[in-house]
Amino acid sequence: MVEVEFKKIDGTSPGYYLVLLILTIVTLWGVYAWYLQLVYGHCVTGLSQRVPWGFGTAAICYLIGASAGSLIVSALSGVFGKEEFKIFSRSACLFALAMIVAAMLSIMQDIGNPENGLNVLAHFNFTSIFSWNAFLYSSYFVIGFIYLMAQFEEKKFLTKCLAVLAVAWAVLVHSGTGGIVGFVYSTELYHSSLTIPLFIVSAIVSGLGLLIPAYILAFRWTHRPLDRDLMWTLAKIMGALTILLLYCFAAEILDCAYVPGNQEAIRIYLFDFHYPYAWVFWFVQILGCILTVAILLSPWGKTDWGMIASGLIVAVAVYGERYTLITPGLGIPKDYVPGMIFKPYIVVPYYPAWTEYAMFIGLVTAAYLAWCIGLKIFAVLPERGEVVKK
Repeated sequence: MVEVEFKKIDGTSPGYYLVLLILTIVTLWGVYAWYLQLVYGHCVTGLSQRVPWGFGTAAICYLIGASAGSLIVSALSGVFGKEEFKIFSRSACLFALAMIVAAMLSIMQDIGNPENGLNVLAHFNFTSIFSWNAFLYSSYFVIGFIYLMAQFEEKKFLTKCLAVLAVAWAVLVHSGTGGIVGFVYSTELYHSSLTIPLFIVSAIVSGLGLLIPAYILAFRWTHRPLDRDLMWTLAKIMGALTILLLYCFAAEILDCAYVPGNQEAIRIYLFDFHYPYAWVFWFVQILGCILTVAILLSPWGKTDWGMIASGLIVAVAVYGERYTLITPGLGIPKDYVPGMIFKPYIVVPYYPAWTEYAMFIGLVTAAYLAWCIGLKIFAVLPERGEVVKK
């Protein structure tokens, strides 16, 4: 049996308040960008009639995935019997809740007028996957919150049952998110049977990529010991799944490119550097994953800064994957008649405006801000980040 003593952090040092100040400033930058969008509409973004889904929609998929991946890390001890990972159970769950709130706020940003979100409740459509996801996201937050409360009360059996339910729900939530894109038949680059499992893998990778740096820095700055072997185990899982992610990318592209009618779309998507899509695919998505694996395979990968660097790089790479999943499929003309290419073949490039960067980065920093404050208010971080067997 593993004994873990969770304690609040002091949160009285100048360094702690400096971190909160930086996160608050960046978050307010995002709030200001959202305010401009509310006042002037989507004209302050890089979106267009042809590309109505862009940086914000990619952010929704990304934040939901990071939340699901974090919750799976939280449940490693309860579901898979890995008692040594119990030290992460509370803090990872808190991080997952912060990320899912950020994801739901991102949905509010993307739809423009937040009041439009009430239409899901007023006109629930049982045949729409968007309606399913509205239920899945809200219930996911409730399940995660109850799971965290059960841990606070140290209800061991209930915690284990809720951990199993939380992991199953996290997988279901991100499967539904992947289905939003993968079930679209009319867009050449969207429809794919691999989208749903790819979303699950990338969710775990991005969750680990955001959590590993946060843990290393949190334990370091609070002067609490941290078992580097445990962190290295998480880093190895992240590296292995990154390799699997690269395989999924290749398989999905080959699956799509094998259809003769898709070849022009694939050529532009991957090899036409007149548009932003190929740049993001090769130099953010693919290169980021390769760099992550290379760092982890090097001697430097086992160090704190090596794991921090690999986590941050793969977190950005997964967001690049979300961008290249969402936007090229809209920028490239729809295949209204299968196999027939219409002339002129007009591609609409999509370049995010600064407001879109600000809103997404502001949501990420808001989630980290909530997590940092939560460490001070709630006993979620262990006094010792090491396994103590009783």
